[in-house]
Amino acid sequence: MAGIARIIITDQTNGRGSWRFRDSQKLQPSADTLYRHVFATVGMPLADGIEHIRCTKDEFEAGYDCAFGVDVILTLETGQQMTMQEKFLFTKYNTVTVEFHQDWRAGTQGDWFNLRCQYYFVGYDFPKTCHRFSNWILLDWPAVVKLTGQGAVGWRVRQNTRDGARADFKYATFDAFPSECIVARMGQLQHSLFGG
Repeated sequence: MAGIARIIITDQTNGRGSWRFRDSQKLQPSADTLYRHVFATVGMPLADGIEHIRCTKDEFEAGYDCAFGVDVILTLETGQQMTMQEKFLFTKYNTVTVEFHQDWRAGTQGDWFNLRCQYYFVGYDFPKTCHRFSNWILLDWPAVVKLTGQGAVGWRVRQNTRDGARADFKYATFDAFPSECIVARMGQLQHSLFGG
């Protein structure tokens, strides 16, 4: 498998909000370069190659994303694999946001309860350029889960009612995460690549 294998669900790119999928795809090359640099710097270099696993919601591979919140499978040079959720956002908030409920009225659980990723990347492109991150953070998700359970991460909840949406979200600012949760963030490790 390629060092970076991204799961792309093809039937999610239509309808309301589909612009986010299209604009996010434009940021993937920047993310790929960043992942290679970060993981090499921490002594875990990725294997060569980039793969796009295109599938519909009904295909097996879509289950990584739909059921477990895994957007990317990373393969190290050693052949070992890791999973990651990535979120590319186009606002100025600089928060890590996780869907708490898909429908808060019905109590339908969101990614907060189902995430099985090992890493969580959030990158902001604001003001929107579609080619470069203005701020980003890469989290060790099991450490986040552990420290959340210990009360060390200051999560808040926000409901989204725009356009009839029924989701609510847990969110925390980048600075709310203890250092044990952070693999890297803007201003660390990437000086030679992005001038940060």
